[in-house]
Amino acid sequence: MNAWFPRSDCTSSCVDTPAPPAGRTLRARRWTELSAALAGAAAGVPGAAPRALAALGVELRVLPPAVPWRLAGEGPAPLVVANHVSWLDDVALLAAFPALRPVAKVDVAAWPVVGAAARRSGAVFLDRGSLRRLPGTVAEVADLLRAGTPVLVHPEGTTSCGSRPGRFRPAFFQAAVDAGAPVCPVALRYRTPAGPTAVAGYLGGDSLRRSLARVIATQGLVLELHQLAPLHPGSDRRDLAALAEYAVAAAAGGREPTRTPHRPFPTVPVLPADLVAP
Repeated sequence: MNAWFPRSDCTSSCVDTPAPPAGRTLRARRWTELSAALAGAAAGVPGAAPRALAALGVELRVLPPAVPWRLAGEGPAPLVVANHVSWLDDVALLAAFPALRPVAKVDVAAWPVVGAAARRSGAVFLDRGSLRRLPGTVAEVADLLRAGTPVLVHPEGTTSCGSRPGRFRPAFFQAAVDAGAPVCPVALRYRTPAGPTAVAGYLGGDSLRRSLARVIATQGLVLELHQLAPLHPGSDRRDLAALAEYAVAAAAGGREPTRTPHRPFPTVPVLPADLVAP
């Protein structure tokens, strides 16, 4: 265990909001369609992430639908930061924004669904067990941003039930500071017709199959992806992390964030363009 190994207090007991159940026939069909989506991903067929979402019965809502993330004029690509609830987060984010390069823990590469999508997207894999390698990974992300490649990071470093973001750790915000790249916060919220839900959470004690089974057994699961105003990187990664955490916590509709930034950064000027591949 080390300082880069944050732990979530969330467990399967967080799944306390009844979610509408899918019938046996629908669940069987979803498993079959998911298997087909995984086979397509393994064969290199494009569009693995959207097909996986459809197979799982998850509706993705991007709010607002037009993404104002591209900077006016030339400059580095944005660092996109989002709260982390589930393995499903990155499947959805890559379905919506296929240009993103995610940062993922190294063992994710071997996972079904997420692993295939991450490898195809050119993910930056992080060995969380080695603090000595962290500066090199942060420098790699900064180089990608300078080269015009947008990168996705979950600064909590672990998943939670989604009731509020955990503390945003500042390490990867240094990449935005070094590259002079804007930071684009994204708030993820899961809900069903019964209300907000933790059913998609990848929680303490879960296996990936158990978490998959919960999602497949849920009817009407919606993931809302709330895009927030881009932030100027400034020069202080800790304040930048605090501001992004504050923005995401407010948009996620949960409790108060764990901290308040010392000072606000101005948002950067943007054009009405987006990261969605044409």
